[in-house]
This record gives sequence, C-alpha cells and structure tokens, in this order.
Amino acid sequence: MILQNDLLWNRLQNFSLDTPNVDFPFSKKLAKEESWGLDFTKKAIEEYKKFVYLCCILPNGASPSETVDKVWHMHLIYTQNYWEEFCPNVLRQKLHHHPSKGGSDDTIKHKIWFSDTLENYQKIFQHEPPEDIWSERKIKLKSKNSKLNIFKIFSVASVLLILSSCSDKIGNFLTIIFIVIPAIFLFTSFLSGIFNKSNDPKSKNRNDNGDGNCFSSNSGSDSSSSCSSSCGSSCGGGCGGCGGGD
Repeated sequence: MILQNDLLWNRLQNFSLDTPNVDFPFSKKLAKEESWGLDFTKKAIEEYKKFVYLCCILPNGASPSETVDKVWHMHLIYTQNYWEEFCPNVLRQKLHHHPSKGGSDDTIKHKIWFSDTLENYQKIFQHEPPEDIWSERKIKLKSKNSKLNIFKIFSVASVLLILSSCSDKIGNFLTIIFIVIPAIFLFTSFLSGIFNKSNDPKSKNRNDNGDGNCFSSNSGSDSSSSCSSSCGSSCGGGCGGCGGGD
C-alpha cells in the first residue's frame, strides 16, 4: 500500500481507541450510543482514522461525514485520551473541531469542502469512500425525491378522479385505487417517519466537544477541522487543516 511507509499513517493504524482490560471500551460505548453493530462501529472507527489523516496532510483539512463526525464527537468526550495521548503522540499536532456557522454561504462552502474531501480520499487511499460511512447526504436526497414523486402521483390521481366523477362506477373504482389506497400508504408512511425519527440514532445531538466548547453535532460536511502544531500556533478559525505534523 502506498501509505505503508508513512509515519503518521502507521501511528494511526497502531493506535487503538479501546483501553485494554476494561469492561466497556470506547467501541462498545460508541455502538451503544449510536445503536450500531460492532462490525459497523469498527469500520466507522477505521474511517475516522482516515479522516483524521486527511485533516493532517491536506492544506485545507477535511470535512467528515455524519457517521465519522459521530466517532469524532465520542472521541472528544474522552478528553484525556484525545488531548494528552492522541493529539500529541499520534498526530503530533492539535486537531480542533469547528462546527458550521450556519447560513447559505457556509452551507455551500461545506458542501464543496465535503466533495473535495471525498475526491482526496479516493486519490490518497486509492479506493472509493465506503457508501455506508460517507454517503448519508445522497440517501437523504433520495428520500426527499421519493416523497415528492408520491405527491405528484397523488395529485395526478386526484385530477383523474375529478374527470371521471360523471360515472359513479368508474368514480368509485378510481376512488379506491387512486385515493383510498394511496391515502392509507401516505398516512402509514407519515407515522413510520415520525417513529423512525424519534428512534433514529443519527438524529441525536451531542453538545460537549470535550474541551469546554459546546456545540451541536452537524451532519455530513457541516463541521470542519483545523490543525495546529504542538507548540500551540493556530491556522485560523475554520481553515480545516495545517498540513502534516511530522
């Protein structure tokens, strides 16, 4: 692998977020908090390490997916591990979390940033980012489009029903086919959406970044990173990275 002789990459691969000989290590806590399976949790942690690597080597840093951001937030809660071991000994530089400031301009900026992150991921690791870790935004977009298509079908059906109202038999038949059945479907989908949203682990927000600064978790690329050298110099708010730390 092209990264096998990279010192930073090797340190990341050799670093475990799980403290040895404890009953409830980091990975199990993360899996429980997010309702993830252990295999998916391990995969998410590995992708988190790749994201951190990108943060440290890219001039403009990197933007995490929603899943990677969840791992990052959990790691930040382990303040001693993150700030006293991970940053100084593994990264050999500080890695700060900067949430989005909000607004359309910032949203567009982070979308571009996230797209650049995926492009650099492919170039550096020589494979596409795993969709189950990095493609939440596409999934949400498909969901919105599906609801829009259902609404269009329902609207067309209503027009057909009005046009056919001159015939009672045809009208009754179309009422069942185009109104009653879709209405039941939409109602059950609505209830299912409410239930899933209330139980969706990705809808939970964590408010403590572990270093005294509080903010809400941001989905997809709506959060950023910045690196600074171990001597404490900073690359500026929201810049996303300062290059490698070796």
